[in-house]
Amino acid sequence: MENSLLDSIKRICQTLNKHSVEYMIVGGTAVALHGYFRYSTVSSGAIADKPDLDFWYNPSYQNYFNLLDALEELGQEVTSFRNEKQPAPKQSFFKYELDDFTLDLLPKLKASLRFAAAFAAREVVQLSGIEIAFIGYQDLLVDKATSARPKDLADIQELKNRRKSE
Repeated sequence: MENSLLDSIKRICQTLNKHSVEYMIVGGTAVALHGYFRYSTVSSGAIADKPDLDFWYNPSYQNYFNLLDALEELGQEVTSFRNEKQPAPKQSFFKYELDDFTLDLLPKLKASLRFAAAFAAREVVQLSGIEIAFIGYQDLLVDKATSARPKDLADIQELKNRRKSE
């Protein structure tokens, strides 16, 4: 992973942690944290112009407002979300096109995983003293299998091959 992307992950996670946001990194970045790095690709299979970072957040009301606080600290505009008469955290997907990457914050995954159970099984690494939470290995495989795109199936095979060789 490139240093600027790693620095961005650390900055985002540090801010999420500061605001007590329950989250896990998912998607291709989680695959990399589990040992297999590949570049982000678009639906055609071509390498994307910039990587995407996918975060799955607990869609409880308290966590949703904690997330809004963190996003605001990260320089994102969240006023319209704060002013919603009937917030719907379970339906609130956030997508930010930033200079070096795309940031996606997801209230749910395609797989029928429950956040609380997956959060209990999450893995955590320390980078420069910052806790980085990411989806556990088995849950990642379930999510990738549910998506079943060619790149997801390739990720599963690569991860399993790496586990066998360890």
